[in-house]
Amino acid sequence: MNKKNFEKLIITRNSKNGITLIALVITIVILVIISGVVINATLGDNGLLAKVQEARDLYLNAQLDEELKLNELEFEVAQQNLPKNTSETEAGTIVKLPSEWGKKAVKYISTDTGNEIVSVTKVASVYAVAVGGGKSVPVPYKFYYVGGTLDSGVVISDNEADKNKYADDEDGDIPKDLAGNQFVWIPCDAEDYKKVVWKNSSNAEFFNAKHYDITTNGDELAYVEKYGGFYVGRYEAGKGSTTTSGSVQIGANLENTGWHYADWSVKNKTISGNVASKADETPYYHADYYTSLELANRMYKTDYVRSGLLTGTMWDAMLNFIRTDNTKDVTNSDWGNYYNKAITMDSGKYRIINSDGSETSTNVWTNGVNGSTKFVTTTDTRYLLTTGASEQVKAKNLYDVAGNLWEWTAEMSNNADNYYRMMLRGGSFNDYYGVFPACYRLTCTATSTDTNFGFRVALFLK
Repeated sequence: MNKKNFEKLIITRNSKNGITLIALVITIVILVIISGVVINATLGDNGLLAKVQEARDLYLNAQLDEELKLNELEFEVAQQNLPKNTSETEAGTIVKLPSEWGKKAVKYISTDTGNEIVSVTKVASVYAVAVGGGKSVPVPYKFYYVGGTLDSGVVISDNEADKNKYADDEDGDIPKDLAGNQFVWIPCDAEDYKKVVWKNSSNAEFFNAKHYDITTNGDELAYVEKYGGFYVGRYEAGKGSTTTSGSVQIGANLENTGWHYADWSVKNKTISGNVASKADETPYYHADYYTSLELANRMYKTDYVRSGLLTGTMWDAMLNFIRTDNTKDVTNSDWGNYYNKAITMDSGKYRIINSDGSETSTNVWTNGVNGSTKFVTTTDTRYLLTTGASEQVKAKNLYDVAGNLWEWTAEMSNNADNYYRMMLRGGSFNDYYGVFPACYRLTCTATSTDTNFGFRVALFLK
């Protein structure tokens, strides 16, 4: 076979059994074009996957929007099923929520594609409980009404076992035999919620107003205006479940010299656990301001309420509430545990504090339940009591507002020095009530940790 016939044979075979190079190139180009179209249709801005993503977002957000509407409906239905609060409503009854105690919350739900759904739902961080006479108080969720009236002091607890335990007591004087941490409602109108410049019988200021911040924080005024009051701890903060790192333990029988004991401060130790607001607790004494603030803030952090130190305005409003009882003079607090004052103990224990503030390993906490012996603090011997140890120190269902321990507050001193100074209130077992009554403001360096320094926890409703 000659060359010409051979080339003709090869061309004929390729035409019948294969593709030419040009055809192959064209095929590849076509495939690339098709692939581009498919990819763009799938992954482009308006592609199939984008459409699927958008559809998914719209579906999920429609579900969320539906849930919000159902929650709002449930809230409304629950309110409709609650009774109105009247003068005949029994104390402890959960009643309809006053309109100002609820609020509308706007929800913004954004999708990946930039779409946004706006929904409004009604929410409340409290429920309303009747306390007699057609009046009600806001109770944060996870807390329970125990008893008491607006005049005697409404008591709530964080333990359901205490719910309505003394709701039927008409005098509103609530005993101490409760399981949970307890707080007392301080009713106060917004226009009366302000700091007080306290004066003695000679019309002289107990503490010069120029030396402390006389303003009231707008945030606390807002919720007082909303709810008509606030909650404070029924007792001074007790040791509760707190422990410290190292060998120093609050309330232990350890020997120390002088009033200052910095080893009990969060500045020097790691403190775990929570303080308590219960009767017959070892008070958290030797507290400095930083420790008091941290432990007070730590006690509650929920969607409904947070805890913290009492502010200066809270303390003054609490004293104004107490002095509606004519037997309790807050400018001459002889009803508390002070130096040279006789106290009859009804429960709990006492501990002897030496005149220099020292405590010894042999100086144990002693049972003081006898109801007849009066303990008198003198120049040589002072008595530190467990929380709520005497009915003498009770006022409006509150204990130890006068004496036992100075209590740190979130009120700043204006003293012109280089130290961070805060205010303590209430006096202590080491002070004479005529000079340092419950209304007195004591300025002190925030790092001080004296034997007679403690604090009280407040609740801030949301």
